[in-house]
Amino acid sequence: MLQVEEIMQLDSDYIKSFSHVENWEEGMLFYNQEMPTYYDANHAHIWREIKDAHSFLTDIKQFYGTKGLVPRMYLYNIEENQHCVETLQEYGFQYETFTDEIQRWNGNFVNLSPAPEIKIEHVTDANLSEALAIEMSISTFGEPALIKEAFLRTYHSPHFTYYLLRVDGVACCTANVFTTKKQGRIESVATLESYRGRGLIGYLLQHIQKESVKKELEHLWILPISEQVAKVYAKANFESVLTMTSIHAFIEGKSIQEIRQGK
Repeated sequence: MLQVEEIMQLDSDYIKSFSHVENWEEGMLFYNQEMPTYYDANHAHIWREIKDAHSFLTDIKQFYGTKGLVPRMYLYNIEENQHCVETLQEYGFQYETFTDEIQRWNGNFVNLSPAPEIKIEHVTDANLSEALAIEMSISTFGEPALIKEAFLRTYHSPHFTYYLLRVDGVACCTANVFTTKKQGRIESVATLESYRGRGLIGYLLQHIQKESVKKELEHLWILPISEQVAKVYAKANFESVLTMTSIHAFIEGKSIQEIRQGK
């Protein structure tokens, strides 16, 4: 059975590629003062037992406050830490609850129709501006300026590989893969609005799957942001292996739901 610790380890390896980390008994605290509004780089990732909610929340606020950052936390194992959930508002936290699927490629390829008009290439300095323009056009990814900054940081990391899909020469889809310890995680799957509904993501995902075989990755993961997106990935043989409920708690700023809705 897939363990939460395994998922959290992959998650932490991913976040550490663009953030600093401090290990606590309850989990990990990520921070990057150069990108203060980038949620992924600045939050506490908590999945172990919180023994004293009052002391813990006080320490979280102090940790991020002294760094000039907004206290923010992703809390897992909610049932075990229900006392902390009930104490959040007392310490000025708003929160929202999510139930997300963890999907993993089952190793089988889908039969796709030949599509000579589709070409897939690695993102390099020569086509970087085209790939970046696609990501920055996706409102659910967040503020364009922040997307650009995060993109340029991960693009130059040896752990990330970026892909660009063209249709008749026009750049219209992107995705990247983070790899560590024989594990791969697909991130930032994006398609220009005018090219959606044509099944292009299936071709891009299969290309990445073939690349993962060449690299001899043991597993290829993807984390859909909604049930609708999970169904798209399922068509490419990504199977749901775990459902995780989490809480995003924050003192101020936009909620994750608002960002996903492009608000």
